[in-house]
Amino acid sequence: MAETFTSTFINNFILIFVAIDPFALIPIFAGITHGLKKNEIKRIYLRATVISFVILFFFSILGHSLLSVMGININSFKIIGGLFLIFIAFEMVFEKRDERRQNLADTAIDEVSVISLATFPLAIPLIAGPGSITITMLIAENSGPDIISKMINFFPVTLSVFLAGICMWLSSKLVETISMSLLSVIQRVFGLLLGALAIEYVISGIKNTFGLV
Repeated sequence: MAETFTSTFINNFILIFVAIDPFALIPIFAGITHGLKKNEIKRIYLRATVISFVILFFFSILGHSLLSVMGININSFKIIGGLFLIFIAFEMVFEKRDERRQNLADTAIDEVSVISLATFPLAIPLIAGPGSITITMLIAENSGPDIISKMINFFPVTLSVFLAGICMWLSSKLVETISMSLLSVIQRVFGLLLGALAIEYVISGIKNTFGLV
């Protein structure tokens, strides 16, 4: 029982951590907040952390109900969600995701106020984006019907969002001490792990849809 719980926790944590990718936020947040006062930076990363947590918690609790209302079977969601995560994994391995995220951040700086950056693009979509929302809903689907089980399974999401907040908080220091090449290697490894786990979701969805053993 304990071994199964540990294995599930590790798998869920890897999935959501890779989807959020807190390490990739370090250079982006440092660039966005460069030259701002400390109290402004604090307001931005705290607001971004809270907003992204609330969004992911919402989809964890009500995601299945939303699918039911729209008449979407969870196995269909597993297949399309898994394929979407495979695309994200591909971007991570070939370093396309950081480029897209940075372009999004640069555009946001020109178009919105500083504090609004906490909502867009930091909370949405850099932290609570399509990938992390998809994984949060899949994690919730694999939870038991009771609220305690759902809260336990949501803990990897909570931990990953918290780590994203920590990375934003320490970004100005980390960007000077951590090698960008090291971050690139870590991201590629995470991309491979995400791709492998995403394929498992696709296979599971196909098996359940067609009644395969």
